[in-house]
Amino acid sequence: MIRGGEKKGDIAGLSRRTGRQRNRNKERAEGSSQREKAKSAADSRAAQKAARFFLENERAICDYARQAGLVFELGDRWAIDMETGRGTFDPSFFVKRGFTESESMWATCHEIEHLRDWRKDPEAYADLYARTKKERRLDLLYHYINDILANREEDRRFPAHRETREYLYEDKLFPRINYAKAPRHLQFIYAMLREKMLPGEEVILSPEVRAAVERLKDIDGQGTDLVLLVSDPTAAPRDRFDVIRDYIEPVYEGFFLEDMEERKKKEKERRGEDDDADALTGESMEGGSRSSDRGYIEKEIMRDEDYFASEYDESEEKLPQAFSPEEAREKIEREVRRRREENRSPEQVAREQFRARHGVSAEEVEDYADEYRKIEYQIKPLRGIFERIIATRKEIKRRLKERTDQGVIFDPAMIAQSYIDISGGILNSRTQLKVRREEFDEQRLRDIEFTLICDLSGSMNENRPGGKSYEQKLSAILITEALDEFEKKLKEERLERSVDLHVLTEIRGFHARDEELKPLSDTIDFATRVRIARRLENCTGSRTADYKSMAKVAAEIDKETKRKIESGDLRKVLILITDGGSDDVSLAKEAKGRLVKQGVIAKAIQIGQPGKSDMEKFRYVWQRDGSPCKDVSYLVPAIKRLLEDFLNDL
Repeated sequence: MIRGGEKKGDIAGLSRRTGRQRNRNKERAEGSSQREKAKSAADSRAAQKAARFFLENERAICDYARQAGLVFELGDRWAIDMETGRGTFDPSFFVKRGFTESESMWATCHEIEHLRDWRKDPEAYADLYARTKKERRLDLLYHYINDILANREEDRRFPAHRETREYLYEDKLFPRINYAKAPRHLQFIYAMLREKMLPGEEVILSPEVRAAVERLKDIDGQGTDLVLLVSDPTAAPRDRFDVIRDYIEPVYEGFFLEDMEERKKKEKERRGEDDDADALTGESMEGGSRSSDRGYIEKEIMRDEDYFASEYDESEEKLPQAFSPEEAREKIEREVRRRREENRSPEQVAREQFRARHGVSAEEVEDYADEYRKIEYQIKPLRGIFERIIATRKEIKRRLKERTDQGVIFDPAMIAQSYIDISGGILNSRTQLKVRREEFDEQRLRDIEFTLICDLSGSMNENRPGGKSYEQKLSAILITEALDEFEKKLKEERLERSVDLHVLTEIRGFHARDEELKPLSDTIDFATRVRIARRLENCTGSRTADYKSMAKVAAEIDKETKRKIESGDLRKVLILITDGGSDDVSLAKEAKGRLVKQGVIAKAIQIGQPGKSDMEKFRYVWQRDGSPCKDVSYLVPAIKRLLEDFLNDL
């Protein structure tokens, strides 16, 4: 406030001071605005990167989850329904944390593996979380070991990303190799995880910790690695947790007690120095007595684990979790409560969850599996052909790819870093490239489309071993399962980027009309398997309109598909099974001719003992592309030979 007696100069000075304050406020506002703009731009870039990651990897993530018994789709957060196995994933979670697209893909699959293991035995996890809820150190121990399990299972199911995992652990998650100055109990779990993920690089530890880690590698004197034993993805969670509690926890807890006593001793020494400094006045620097200061310090450290709070924070940050531990515990405990309230056995719950997830009962799938076992021996010879096709399509190339400290040439992008490291005496700088062998598929053929057309007319209705519909059903199982197995092998190779070949299958049926039993795709789920088997057991159609199914397949060959066939990018095959002659041979011959003209390889098998008229109709339509199979029990081997001939021709 300016008083009436103040001079003009004073007013001018006040004005200048006010102006300077306004400028400072303006600068702060501008700085804040720039920071907000920078943050907004960074968020925008991260969102774009996440969107690109999702578009490129959505199908792979969903397929990976489905193989683990889960159904995942895009969401704004990670969430899971423990009962049904349906959940959502947030593609930006790892991208925002600086992970590359391949690293984000690896981390997403890693989280899916945790979910798969949780759902194997929610009660075991609920008991574990109840015990570790208030013990951060124990929660860390089990989290690190469970991470080893998730990584091992992902390595098995997603071998293409092993190198991504190695780089991630070496460059981002655990870049250090010297942990000798860390608390001993943390050294212990760091070494267990890092050395299992990077077995070629031994970390530096305190001598007593190194001795304990080495003992785990031969726990019984016969070469049994205890860490591998308790991180076995095939083992029951409760069994793993019991072994960890009995054998690993005591070692870990022993180191924790030693670390805690050491920290307490250092804290007392520090407080003693403070007391000496305050002894001159008998008061603390804050004006209180020394005894009140000591009470303040002791109040700050309420629990033994608080001595390591910052290290625990760092340990948790090393391994970001899409699901917060609190949310995971809540979901699992809720599922356990639901099961206990409904008083159902784990087997009943599992079967109900299976039906909810797949749309068919476990019993129906078991019945299908029984039928599959009857034709499995026919698939075995085809597996050798699968391997040969894959092997002959690979071309080995040498690439300067992997960055190391002992390469054949400096990475051009790391020249400056190389100079800095060498000048500083760093001899193991990872700035060089070494040659790595890579396999590429440079053949033109990229897609195979296989269609099986089945006869659903009433004359086929013999659902018994040796009967027409029964053997036709086994033939459909043979084709779908054999080609599904081939596609899974190819999918693994595509993940490695060494083979670029896809196999898609389709099953149709005819009676008075055409029926789609399985759409053209590269996957087949449990519900579709059961639905096909059921339908082929119930052949009651009144007509033999085979031309309708053939015409449907021909109609779906568009210009792009035809171009791919003509250029050699696509091989399209059709096999038809029937026991009679077509209701309209002219339409059937026209439909078959249209398929052949469009480049489709079309074959047919006539089964049973048809009359002379039906045999003549069949020969008229199919000519040299048709084969008789009078003994229906030989239908499956006949289909296998056709499939074998086709595969050998690839």
